Amino acid sequence: LAQVCVYSPSRTAMKITFAWTVAAATCPGQEKLLPNPVDPSARGPYAVGAVLGSIVIPNADGVRNITVEAWYPAQAGSEAGKDPLGYDIRLHTPPKQRAKLANASNVTFQSCSCYRDLPIADGEFPVVLYIHGTAAFRTESLHQQAHWASRGFVVVAADHPGIQLYDLLNVVNLVVPPKTDQAGDAREILQGLAQAGGVAGFKMLEGHMDLQRVGITGHSAGGMACRDLGDVADVLIPMAGYAPVAKTRLKSTLVLAARNDTIVDYPGEVLAYKSCDVTPKRFASVDALGHLFCSDLCWIGASAGGVVQIAIDAGIKVAGAFKSLGQNGCAYLNKTEGTHFLDPKCGWQFVNYASAAAFEEVLRCDAGMADKLTKIKSEMPIPAGCPDSVVFDFQEQLSAGLVV
Repeated sequence: LAQVCVYSPSRTAMKITFAWTVAAATCPGQEKLLPNPVDPSARGPYAVGAVLGSIVIPNADGVRNITVEAWYPAQAGSEAGKDPLGYDIRLHTPPKQRAKLANASNVTFQSCSCYRDLPIADGEFPVVLYIHGTAAFRTESLHQQAHWASRGFVVVAADHPGIQLYDLLNVVNLVVPPKTDQAGDAREILQGLAQAGGVAGFKMLEGHMDLQRVGITGHSAGGMACRDLGDVADVLIPMAGYAPVAKTRLKSTLVLAARNDTIVDYPGEVLAYKSCDVTPKRFASVDALGHLFCSDLCWIGASAGGVVQIAIDAGIKVAGAFKSLGQNGCAYLNKTEGTHFLDPKCGWQFVNYASAAAFEEVLRCDAGMADKLTKIKSEMPIPAGCPDSVVFDFQEQLSAGLVV
């Protein structure tokens, strides 16, 4: 199916004509969903809305109050005349540390091609749950989160207590972090999404989430938290987080890794994939990028040496403890360290392509995405400034007896 779009905003603007080739495959009940471009790295047909919510989770220590945000497919044209949303990562630091960053607003801003509280598009959309890594926050992989939402997913992420940036920085203020339980948080959030009022602030999403079709992905510690969630997800995509185990509901897994990751052992990730008992399973790795390949953390504040250096320069000494983790594989190090890491956009392209294809194969019933994954090395569009060899390795095992 071909759709031709013509953009001509004014008589003085240049007329731009472009063509989308779109995929018509869809799951039962998804007839109202707009078809996606067949290139899984291409932005989808939806504007992206964002809504902020919260959930209270009882536990043995009392309750866990968790901030949750969702990015979702919005009605076409509803973003017209509105300012795009942006995030200030200083809000993820305790008040004492935030005060030291008072003059850093121009380099701690995280922009988003999304808009606050747009009306949601018609239909019931599959759900993708994202789990952030150590010393991170819910918008850690915002470029990917907005990408998935544009292609017809309700994407949900939380600030996970105990492992989020705020709690780890707060240790120097003599505040003991709460217990970390990312997998438990994920299960509770999914249960909350399934109940009317289960997540405060998410009323507009009720009736628009298809919780019979769920994908879960996460980075680093968040990827490792995916390991045993195959009983509540149809697709698992750990990123720099080894591989999951087979469970009753799990239909597919994609393990994403970076060849030059020195935080999570790359050979160990390959071994974990080979030992993984899930089928179908796939493994893809990106070259010349490190642990943060699937996040915005090498992009935010890059002009000032990155988020860790910004904090150190502001007198937040504890930030130095996160230097290895918070700069791993970042291109801004090339000038000072003599490294040769790629621009963050190369990693975003790799993750957008591979993850969207894996999710859509199962959650949008698009069998054509299997071929897109198989041919990732030859068919993934390469952004300007990225090498043709950006995909370092791809492996797949589509059945118990067939290894490719």
